[in-house]
Formats: sequence, structure tokens, C-alpha cells
Amino acid sequence: MTDKNVQLPLQTVPREREPAFAVMSRVASVGAVSAVDFGQDVGLPFTEILKGEPSGLQEFSQLIGHSGCALRDWTPKGIGAAKRSIHGHAFPVRPLLTPQVRGCPSCLKEDIENSPLPPHRSMTFRSHWLIHHVSLCLRHERELVVLWKITAQTQRYDTAAQFRQIADRVMSERFNSEERDPTDFETWFDQRLAGQPHTATWLDDHPLHAASVFCRLLGTARLKLEGVKPSQVAPGSEWGCYQMGFEIARHGEQAIRKELQKLSRLAEPRLGPKAVFPKLYDRLSQDHIADVDFAPYREILAQHLLESWPLQPGDYVLGMPVKERKLHSVRTAAEETGVDIRRLRKMLEASDMIDRELPDNWAVFDAEAARPLLASLVTFRSAKEFYDALNISRSQFELLVEDGVLQPSLGDTNTKHVWDPRDGQGFVDRLLNGADTIQQAQHGWETIAKSAQRLKLRPAEIIRAIWDGRIQRVARNVQFSGYASVHVYHDEVSQILAPEIPSAISMELFAKTVGLGNPVYMHRLVRNGHVSSTEFRNPRTKAIQKFIARNDAAAFYDRFVTLRILSKANGTSWQALSSKLRDAGVTPFSPDRVEYGNIFLRHEAEAALAN
Repeated sequence: MTDKNVQLPLQTVPREREPAFAVMSRVASVGAVSAVDFGQDVGLPFTEILKGEPSGLQEFSQLIGHSGCALRDWTPKGIGAAKRSIHGHAFPVRPLLTPQVRGCPSCLKEDIENSPLPPHRSMTFRSHWLIHHVSLCLRHERELVVLWKITAQTQRYDTAAQFRQIADRVMSERFNSEERDPTDFETWFDQRLAGQPHTATWLDDHPLHAASVFCRLLGTARLKLEGVKPSQVAPGSEWGCYQMGFEIARHGEQAIRKELQKLSRLAEPRLGPKAVFPKLYDRLSQDHIADVDFAPYREILAQHLLESWPLQPGDYVLGMPVKERKLHSVRTAAEETGVDIRRLRKMLEASDMIDRELPDNWAVFDAEAARPLLASLVTFRSAKEFYDALNISRSQFELLVEDGVLQPSLGDTNTKHVWDPRDGQGFVDRLLNGADTIQQAQHGWETIAKSAQRLKLRPAEIIRAIWDGRIQRVARNVQFSGYASVHVYHDEVSQILAPEIPSAISMELFAKTVGLGNPVYMHRLVRNGHVSSTEFRNPRTKAIQKFIARNDAAAFYDRFVTLRILSKANGTSWQALSSKLRDAGVTPFSPDRVEYGNIFLRHEAEAALAN
């Protein structure tokens, strides 16, 4: 190993936007060695430079005789395990450090033409090429291309060694790179990244990565206004989505909300937000739910939904279940009260409660403020009107009445109009309290009627099992309304209520029911003695196997909780609960460092959430 006190002829000046790993590779190429070997020779591992370790960068700066400020700024530096900082802006590490390395062939050719050095030492790798939001070279107005693809990081970012392999292709212009004009988003992004003056926008006050992601998601949602599906966007054309979102988001909250209103009008409210802007809603409610950088965008979307959507129990707002209705639309109020929709609209317009320009689905008003008016208008229904309005078949309705699940509101009367429509809506709302939302019935989801028919049960048995919490997996299918929209997971129903095993459930299904995820964790908990089980003969295979019986389940609930259980109990998204538990220092149950998934000791979790 070389003595660090010996002066080495390694002095060089980092080039514009050049990261330290590229400088180190360039210096290593002078001696015709790899960056890894060079690092070993000087006692400075190349992996430290790749990670942007401050001590390593400082030592390398001294080695090349440079102050190191620009070098440190343009070198990706670790921020925890999941992010890297480039020129003061944080980006997620996974899309930043992919096997594919992109760049601009025109920049590289220009480097060679303007330098007396050999091509592989002339070419400069620019740090901003790593950022997945960047797809165009603003200098040459050419799209970035994949220069090479290598899995091993130490080889992938030994840039001088890779430049040697592609030098001929660069000089002969054999890289196909499309030319196009830069968008406003791309100009803004580059200027913000570099810290240069640019036209002020509302987005300037927000972290660059989150702002960029939001622009892409909003732009993707706006495709619907043009009659284009997200799946129709060709790979490499996402830059158009960034620009479409930026055109709106740059002007601030009011402009964004106005655009969300336009998008909402393209669908029926009962289909849910995911049907209107699926990627935008999914990413903000799941992928970025715990990231504070995305909080302003979550707040805008949440406020839009709360202020303009007639949400009901069974709906979710960014992962949080709706417990009670805040807004009615003309249509939902008509369905709940039994009042003719045209008559109701006239009365609401006369009371100045709704916007006259909006259609029945979207003309919303405060449900609580209108309660006295709606109560005075309630029209009791006949049995047929009642079950038709709730989307219940006559045979199902008669079964539910026989079993006492549904009862008329008026008795001892000569009229047949004895059914209160509000009771019917309350019946459906109670079934959907805390339910999931599905776009179609797949993977074992069935209506209550169909599941009961398959198991030769009365529908009331399933309904009461939902109400008392024995059946947990309930969903609202947005393709249907009323009772027909309520779906249950048939396997869970069969193992809870089937006569062969009346009080037991398979470990796989129990894991799904409590939200544990991978069934392997439940098997591991049982095998290691943390959860009890009971052996039964499987009615299908006739083999003896372990099930979770009622007493086993009770013991589990006494000792453990999962994020799904906590979410239903607290009316809060599991993502928010996960963040709160993490902040309180509560970690998943993992004695002897054995992984059991996101399961927590009940007393620890409840104590943390109580503070």
C-alpha cells in the first residue's frame, strides 16, 4: 500500500457537475488501473466514495489537491438508508442507482473534441444524469440514452473504464438520441437543482423530488382530460406527464384543486377516487403516506375529496376510513330519503344549498345542516320500493325480514308504505363500516347472497358475523350500489361458518384476516410457540392440520395487534400508525431477531398510541 505521506502526482480539478466517484475513476485511469484497485493503493476504498462518506470525500479532496466544496455538492451522499443528496436535494436511492447508466452522447463527444487527453479520460460524467426525473440534455436538446448496464456498483461507476468501452460509439455517433425542445418543467428542474435563478413558482417552496413526483402524477391524471390512458404513454415519454402536471401545479393550490374538480366530473362518485386518478391517489395514500415531503399534496387531495365528494361509510380518504357522511349529493340524498330526485333538487335549489350548475351526482351539500329538511321530506316506501332502492332481490329481502335483520319502521297501519329508506341506508353503512374498496370481484370475493348460497347458510348468519367482528374481510365493490355492493371473502366465511369446522380458520386465512401479510409469519409464530393452534381434520383433504380455533384467536388478540387491527380500531390509516409507532420506538415483535412481519405486542402499541 502506498504511504499517504508520499506526495503523489494526482492533482486534478473536478469538472462541472462531476461526482467524486467519476473523478476517482478518471484519476485511476492515468495509471491504467481500476477505481477499486486505485482505492486500495491509496488506502481509500472506492465504496466509501460511492456512498459519499464525508470523511472519505474530505480525504479524497486532499489527495487530488482540491478544496472539495463542488466535489461534495455533486456527489450523491447518503441520507439514512433510503435517500441520497445531490447538490442539496434529496432523492430516493433506488431509482438513483439503477444498473442502467444514462448520459448525453453529444456532451461526451464534445468533451473528447475539446481535450488533448485520450477519449476515456476526456469524457465527463455529470451527476444529474443519475436522477430519474431528468431525461433531456438541455445544452444539446437531446434525450439521454443508456450508455451501459452493469449490476455491480464498483464496475458500473468506474466511469473512465466504461468510457473506454464506448468511446468509438460516441465518436461515430452510433447512440440513437432523439432531439426535442426542453419543457418548462425540465428547465425549472435543472435551474433549481443547480441553484440558479429561475421564474418563481409555487413549487419552489417544496422539496424538489416530491414536487417533481407530484407533477408527474398530476400530469398522468390529466391524461383523462385528453382521452388518453396512462398505459398508452410510451416508455421514455413520461416527460410529457411532468410538463402537464407542472403547467397546473406551478400556479399553486387553487389551480390544482380546480384541475382535480375537472377530473372528478369525468366519473361517478360511487366509483371512488382511485377510478378518477388511480396513480395519484394510490401513490399519495400508500407509497408516500409517511413522507413529510408529500404532506402538502396529500392535504390538497384530501381537502378536495372532503369538500366536494359525497363520501359514505366504506369509502377511504388517503387510507383513512370514512366513519360518517359529511356531504350528500342530490342523488345520494334522494336514495336515502326516498324523495323523487327532481322534487328534491328543486327544494335544495330553492334553499340555496347546491350549485345549480352541477349535475345530481356532484351537486353536494352539508349532510348535517340539511338533516331537518331531509327528515321532513322522508317518504316511507313499500317493501318493493325499499328493496329495489337498496339493490336487494325479493328473495333475499324476504330472508332478511324472516331472520329479523330488516324490519319495517311502522306497525299496525293500513298502509303498505312502512319502510324507512334511512334504515335501509343505515343497514348498508353498518355492513361497510371499515370495509375495503374493490373495483371488481376477483380472488375469492363474493356477495353475501352468493356466499350464503354456496355454503347453504342464511344470509343473516353472515351479516351477524360481520357485525360481531368474526368476519373481518368485507369490501365495497364500486361496480354496484347498496346491498349488492357488499362483498365478503368467501374462504373466510366458509372457515368461520361452515359446519365442518364451525369455530376454526386456517392459518393462511387468519394471517390475511388480521393483516399479517405473508402466511409464513403465522406458521412461524405457531411453530415457535408464540401463537397457539388446534389440530383438526381438513374436511377436503382429510389430513390432520393446524387451524386457529376461537380460543387460539382470542389468545392472539389478547397478546398481539397488527397495523390492520389498529387501523380499524382507531379509524386511522395503517401508514400513519406505522409512522407513529416507529417514532415512539415501538418495533415489530421479533424475539431472537426472528422476523414475524408487522405484528406488535398489544400493550406496547396501545401505550404508544395513547400518548
